Formats: sequence, C-alpha cells, structure tokens
Amino acid sequence: MLETLRSHRRPILMLVLACAVALVLALALPGVSRAVTRTGHDFTYYSDSSHSTVVGYRYYCPTYSGGWGSITPYYVINSFPCH
Repeated sequence: MLETLRSHRRPILMLVLACAVALVLALALPGVSRAVTRTGHDFTYYSDSSHSTVVGYRYYCPTYSGGWGSITPYYVINSFPCH
C-alpha cells in the first residue's frame, strides 16, 4: 500500500497544484465573472424557416427583459448588452 501511494505521489501532487492554481485564478479575476452577468441574450423570431419576415423580438437580462410580437420556433439568438 505504501509503495502504491509513493508511485502515485507525483500525479496526485500535480492534480492538487492544478486545482490550487485554478482556484487562485478564479478568485483573482472577479471582473470577468461580473462581465458575464451583464450580458444577456436577444431573440429575433421569424414567421418560417426562411427567416424572411420578422414577427417578434425578445431580450433577456439577469434583472429585466422585454420584447414585442410573437414567439415562434424560428429564431436567431445573439448577445445583448445588459446594464
């Protein structure tokens, strides 16, 4: 058992070190996570699969949303800047 642990010591140490570095980076970059929450999505809805006639629009942010028209199965999704 002790020999098995010794033979796996280096890969285990590398895994622990990689996890520690990932944790430090995640805590050191709070601006990145805040930027992600300020981005929403908008949907442009079309009457059919040819996407020739727009029949509705919706936008979604973490704290608000809005739009007009109809929701259909034919849509295009994009990023939407939330404030």
